[in-house]
Amino acid sequence: MQSLATHQRLFRHLIRPTRGGAAGVLIVFALLLDVAAKAGWIGIPLALLLISWFFKYAYILFDHTVRGFDEPPTLDIQMMNPVDEQRPLGQLIILGLIFAAVKLVEDRFGPIAAGTLTVFVALTLPASIAELGLESNILKAANPLAWLRIVVALGPLYGLVLLIVLGYGVGLEALWSLDLWLPLQVAIGMFAILSFFSFLGGALYERRHELGLETWVSPERTEELRRQEERKQDDKLVMEAYGLMRVDSHIKCWQTLNDWLKSRGNAPEDYRWLCERVASWEDPRYVSRLAQDYLERLLTLKRNGEALDTLAQRFALDDTFRPKSAANTLELARLASHGGKRALARALLSDFAARFADDPLVPVAQALAHNLGAA
Repeated sequence: MQSLATHQRLFRHLIRPTRGGAAGVLIVFALLLDVAAKAGWIGIPLALLLISWFFKYAYILFDHTVRGFDEPPTLDIQMMNPVDEQRPLGQLIILGLIFAAVKLVEDRFGPIAAGTLTVFVALTLPASIAELGLESNILKAANPLAWLRIVVALGPLYGLVLLIVLGYGVGLEALWSLDLWLPLQVAIGMFAILSFFSFLGGALYERRHELGLETWVSPERTEELRRQEERKQDDKLVMEAYGLMRVDSHIKCWQTLNDWLKSRGNAPEDYRWLCERVASWEDPRYVSRLAQDYLERLLTLKRNGEALDTLAQRFALDDTFRPKSAANTLELARLASHGGKRALARALLSDFAARFADDPLVPVAQALAHNLGAA
């Protein structure tokens, strides 16, 4: 099921340029590039400007995808600012440096070494684009070690990126041989580029934990925001209960707290959180009763070690604290005696007979207390 969900997300990354602002960019830019092509030499400045804007948009689409946004961004005037986005120019410089390095290797070491370097660069170029997209730093994006870091972090996904590049390359070559309507051909070619940037960003997003990427939208971030909002509501409820306690409306106060615990399934974690919140209240009866119920819940769930630790912490703050029932008291005393907390066990049993005078467990408790005293 998880594998299927991952495949669906990867497919959405691949086809993202068919939606929203990206689809508008494809249509408008394809038509404008057609106008530039028909204008001949006069249309060259327009074509260069459109190509520049297009690749600026490609990197912005990459940013949105890496940050976790599903909907493609809408092209606006700020995106067309020639000073604001320099990554396409940076990538062009990196390609120039790579070409120079290949020529240098060829001159000094021959065509085999140059061919080997060319293959390495071709296989790792998407990693260079990813590094430039993430860091916006030409020096880092030109560092082969940074490329390898991306390759290793993406793992099998990087192989999928290369397959997509190969598939688009073969598909576009076949497309151009069909001699279709020029705007349609241009739009398909631009879609392939935007799809590559979207998928590359999506692959990085899927491996965000391995890369240590900060995202703006992600399942874990959404869950964290949900928990924060939920905790705000919980804090508000506790404050309301505190107000009821202050005006001596104890029955209603306790009912409010108890209803909240029941609505959440009486989870031990909620008991612990609530005990921490009411520990500072002026009336100590609330934290004592909550702690008693908390211990009972832990014992019911067989979380004995946690129950013993909770009892020890509570007893250290209030040595008059006792579990609610005879059965709970005896069970915790046994756990304490076996867990190296014999003093705590003896304290629990010291007033057992007085608290539960008519309980049939009194003889058992007295026998255990005698054994602890004899030891």
